[in-house]
Amino acid sequence: MYQKLLIGLLAGIIFPLCSIAQEIKKETTPETKAEKVQEKKLYSISQFVHESYLFVQQPTKWKGMDWLKLGLVVGTTASIMTLDQYIINSTQGQQRFYYSLPIVGGRVYGEWYAIGGVAGTFGLYGLIASNNSAKKISIELLQAGIYSELATIMLKIVIGRARPLTGETAFSYRPFTVLDDDFHSMPSGHTTSAMALSTVMSRHAHKTVFKILAYAPAAFTMFSRIYQDKHWLSDEVIAASIGYFVGNWVVDLHEGKRHRINVTSVYPTTRITVSLDKLPPKMTNPRQVVNQIR
Repeated sequence: MYQKLLIGLLAGIIFPLCSIAQEIKKETTPETKAEKVQEKKLYSISQFVHESYLFVQQPTKWKGMDWLKLGLVVGTTASIMTLDQYIINSTQGQQRFYYSLPIVGGRVYGEWYAIGGVAGTFGLYGLIASNNSAKKISIELLQAGIYSELATIMLKIVIGRARPLTGETAFSYRPFTVLDDDFHSMPSGHTTSAMALSTVMSRHAHKTVFKILAYAPAAFTMFSRIYQDKHWLSDEVIAASIGYFVGNWVVDLHEGKRHRINVTSVYPTTRITVSLDKLPPKMTNPRQVVNQIR
């Protein structure tokens, strides 16, 4: 009974999630004059707000393939729930590596300050080195982190699933629990953030080997959350899906010409110089100068 209820609940909750599986389609309609002007503007708060609106409205634009992806995520998550209790029982009791570097490192990689720190590092480097690619990565990391975390928080509250460490079963729920973190197990916030971070970094890597390696830290995050008794396996699956699809959505959006991130001025620089030795013949006042624009 609980399984059927949860499957229906997941399908109903994920529907309003802003673009868990929506892909940016190739734009074929002509650009309007306003869109051409917007393309030349520097990235701003107004562009962020507009893109956030686009993110929220994505479910209204889903097509058949998008609904299929959603169904696969929900179906896979529900199927894995049958293994949750067994996996937790297998990993608990003899955790001598609880504070080992891979476990702690995996947890830290999924903290909110990890994606914020990486974004800040790229942003600072971009400013110092005038590297526009680094600035773009910084903006996309922040967006992916914010969007995916908000979606995850909403799900945590509505589902209200008990964490393994409470001693409750894998099918113990208190829906719409706001303050009790013991019932915020699904989805895993750490894994959502870690996967969003890894996805954006993977998309910007040029070599296939680096694209694959970008997901290695996120894998440690997923394992650490189970090993430290904070989450069930199914919590990790749905969280990884959210981070992955949201991260891809953000990068895809900015690859479209209408939402491209512009972080440098499109206007050429002008230098104004003053010449005192080549005054026009009619200028008799030595205080007058000619501004020459090169």
